[in-house]
Amino acid sequence: MKNWRDVRPQVLGVARRGEELLVEYYEGPDEQFHRPLGGGIEFNESSAEAVVREFDEELGNAVEPGEVLGTIENQFRWDGESFHELAVVRAVSFRDEAVYEREQLTVTETDGSRRPATWERLESFDDETPLLPAGIERLLQGEETHVVSPATDTESRSE
Repeated sequence: MKNWRDVRPQVLGVARRGEELLVEYYEGPDEQFHRPLGGGIEFNESSAEAVVREFDEELGNAVEPGEVLGTIENQFRWDGESFHELAVVRAVSFRDEAVYEREQLTVTETDGSRRPATWERLESFDDETPLLPAGIERLLQGEETHVVSPATDTESRSE
């Protein structure tokens, strides 16, 4: 049985290029989706430090952490298992302006797996390939600063 210690602190970095944002593409066992880049916040690490580390580890590109855009409390199922995460969503900007000229970047995980990251407009996401965690669009549009995103038993959401 899971307990409060199983809630994962996460940080998601929102890099913008005009009206587009940089998102990773995930293809899971039952679905495909997009999600801003990021990952776990380690013990004794701030969300600003974590987002800088995650972009460096996954893309090999340095970012400047910006303002906190909000938080998301996300409960979801992935590959038959339940998860609960609290995500700090931060604006980030690349230190190297040339990154904004690239149409696609490659995210490399510590296990060596790779997936594409592309610049996408908010209106480009749909039910077939949504932007997750659910409700992040409201946060990115400034409609809310804290989003609660519970998954139902029939949904599989997030990474």
